[in-house]
Amino acid sequence: MRSHGECSIHSADRLLWIVVSGGINYEFACHYRDTVRAAARALGPGPWLRVTDLRHWQLGGPEVIPPLQELMQWCEGHELAHSINIVSMVNLQKHMLDQMMAGVARRSQRHLARSVEEASQQVQQLAPALDLAPLLAAAYPGH
Repeated sequence: MRSHGECSIHSADRLLWIVVSGGINYEFACHYRDTVRAAARALGPGPWLRVTDLRHWQLGGPEVIPPLQELMQWCEGHELAHSINIVSMVNLQKHMLDQMMAGVARRSQRHLARSVEEASQQVQQLAPALDLAPLLAAAYPGH
């Protein structure tokens, strides 16, 4: 089966900024799991931050939960310090995020934001020396 959904991953210092869009299926979830792991490994050892822009994510069926849960488990075991999720459908997207974290021992702190600006402010509080401008220009060309 063909992968549905799209994602782009951008990094700066100890930060991954991920943009997910479309409805996702199992193939996408597996590809996403592997791609995020590889991007996080490239950051090197030490605590890191992840921002995931889910505003254009159209969710997925129950088959996407196992690979995404594997990713959450991996992140929690590999020094993820903070995850910031930019959401548009708060209740639905938070419910899916909660399902992905079911049974996963949380070490990181999860934050919700409603906009890129709000997420950027949260990142600046957590990593004040980080210049987000080049990363945001790459993640959102033309904005």
